[in-house]
This record gives sequence, structure tokens and C-alpha cells, in this order.
Amino acid sequence: MRRLIAGSLAIVTIAAVTVIALPRHAQRSHTSPQTSSTLVPTRTTASSLPTVTEQIELTDGSRALISEGATLAPSRYLPTTVVRPSAAGHFPLVVFVHGYNASPSEYRTFFSTIASSGYVVAAPSFPLEDPAQGHALDRNDLPQEARDVSFVITSLESRLASHLSVNRVAVIGHSDGADVALMVGYQPDLTDRRVRAVIADGADPITAPTIDGGAPLLLIRGSADQIVDPSSSAQIFGVLHSQRWSLTLEGADHATAITSGDQWTASLDHAVTLFLSSSLGGDLSGLSSQLGRLALSQTSSAPGP
Repeated sequence: MRRLIAGSLAIVTIAAVTVIALPRHAQRSHTSPQTSSTLVPTRTTASSLPTVTEQIELTDGSRALISEGATLAPSRYLPTTVVRPSAAGHFPLVVFVHGYNASPSEYRTFFSTIASSGYVVAAPSFPLEDPAQGHALDRNDLPQEARDVSFVITSLESRLASHLSVNRVAVIGHSDGADVALMVGYQPDLTDRRVRAVIADGADPITAPTIDGGAPLLLIRGSADQIVDPSSSAQIFGVLHSQRWSLTLEGADHATAITSGDQWTASLDHAVTLFLSSSLGGDLSGLSSQLGRLALSQTSSAPGP
């Protein structure tokens, strides 16, 4: 049972489909995560650059929006929030994939923090996961969201060419978005070879075939997650063949650290920026020891092929 990141209780009936990271359930009910009673820390990173935000309207006219066999629209509308350093220069691209029944705005503080560390962060709204788009939600659309991610990368390579560092692309996802990030990184028919780093926070187990190797991976989970079984990380570790790290936030729930802020937020933010810097910078040699020093967490790693 997956918790509603947006807030209110909702029950959504889904059709059975075998894709990466989708266990078979007839229904899923979602409730808001409990907020922490501890003081919420200010999100900070090693370098905090001034940023600018823009909204870019993207539409993929090559694919219709389809749910349960019905065509809802002739194209896929993907309005994308972009946060980037305001300084001149070329920065890596990070695509952020939001969770179920949520909008990019709910993660704005998180991905703005990442952008202030020297990244162009693009956060698209997915039409069958974001209620703001006005459609009935449908988790069976996740493979199409993986294709959306590739479309966003291609679109922004031209739209933001003056700001992007070529061939330095990462994907970060939370909850259902983590499932999508794993598809983009490791599912054979959905893999985008431009992606050089994958971060999956609160991902479901992988059930589809995976490629041999792939981009470096950082898995993040809360040990008190009541939506996705924390043992999913071990299953994903066993299935994938890329170089990979796992960060367990001891006592954290499914969403609060990334959406709201709690005592685990600083460790999550620092883990993400450390991993992006190491993987996109091409030097992963000291990452394990750096992650191992983060508070309220445990780390493990496994080599690639």
C-alpha cells in the first residue's frame, strides 16, 4: 500500500501489467506521511549558487495519452519546471521524476537545493501521475513516463544548449518516480544511454529484465518506510549489474525527508550531491567513504561488471 504524497486518501484501481518495479495489486490506497516533530533543518549544500527558475512547455506529439485503452489526448503534455544556476556556464542536466498523485512543486525545495549545487534540474509534470493535469491517475503509464524522460532530455538539449554540459545527464526519482528512473537506467527497451547516473528513492522491486551494466546507481530508502518494503533495496541490488550504492536513512519514512524536511534531510541532500558529483565527474573512488560519514544512515555498495 503506497502512501499519498500529495495529502488526501485516494484509492486507485489499476490493471495488472508486468513492468519494472510494479508489484501486482488490485488497489492501492495512499495517505500522507507523518510529519516529524523534530526541528526541520535548512537545506544546504557545499556550494550554494544563486538560481533562476523557468517554466518550459513541452508536448510530445508523437505519442497519444492513453489510459485503460482509451485515448485521452492526441499528445503527451509535459510542462517542465527548470531550476538552474543563474551564473553563465555549462552545467550537468538532472531530470527529476515526481511520485504518484503528486506534482513537481511538492519537491521544489529538494530539487532547487540540487540546482544550487551546480546543476540544471528539469522537473516535468507527468499527465497520469500529477492530478493537476486533470486526468484519472494510472500507474500503468510508468513505462510511457520513462519515454517522457528521454523526450525531455532531447528537448532540453536544444532548448537549453547554452546552459548544459554535453553528455552529463542524471535522473532522480522518488516513489513511482524512482521506478521510472530505474526503467530509464536499466530496462532494455527503455534505457537511455545518455544517462550517466541514476538515483532512486523509495523504489519498488524490479520485475522486468535488466541490461548488463548500466549507469552507476544510488538507492535511497527509509528504514521505517510503510509504503514500500525497505527490503526492496536488497532485491534491486541482486537484480542489477551496475556499480551501485545503497543509503538507508535509519528511522525515516517514505517521503518526509525529500518532500517536507526532517532530521534525515541533510543526509539525503548531501548523499545526492556527493553521488552526482562523483558519477558525473567520473571519479567514484572515494564515494563509499564519503557516504559512510553521513549522519543517521548506513551505506553499502556493490561493484559493476
